[in-house]
Amino acid sequence: LVVDDDPRLRDLLRRYLSEQGFNVFVAEDAKEMGKLWQREHFDLLVLDLMLPGEDGLSICRRLRGGHDNTPIIMLTAKAEEIDRIVGLEMGADDYLSKPFNPRELLARINAILRRRGTEEHPGAPSQENESIAFGPYVLNLSTRTLTR
Repeated sequence: LVVDDDPRLRDLLRRYLSEQGFNVFVAEDAKEMGKLWQREHFDLLVLDLMLPGEDGLSICRRLRGGHDNTPIIMLTAKAEEIDRIVGLEMGADDYLSKPFNPRELLARINAILRRRGTEEHPGAPSQENESIAFGPYVLNLSTRTLTR
């Protein structure tokens, strides 16, 4: 879910992330976000700091206060160090200053989702590791064969 009050940026991110294989929802403010949040499950939230009505920090604090651990990447035109620190302290997982390269946002999204997948399934084999060795045995997960 991308929440930003700039319609051009919302549309750019929706198109770019969709082209990268993501199912993208967009909202222009906290009110619209709340309606989507009730209907859908989101793997990640890209959240602008400066929104009309409830701002991004307040939204982040509210979500974390309700024990919602959905990863959050904060976007903002504020590039001051203190702004980044406060955003992270409020519960954001990452912070990106505007203007930014959409490819950098994509890299940050993929990194967060990769870490989240590991946390949700600790000890699960990755795609790079399709076999598990234990003692004299090797279990190939692709072929489901056990060899000695």
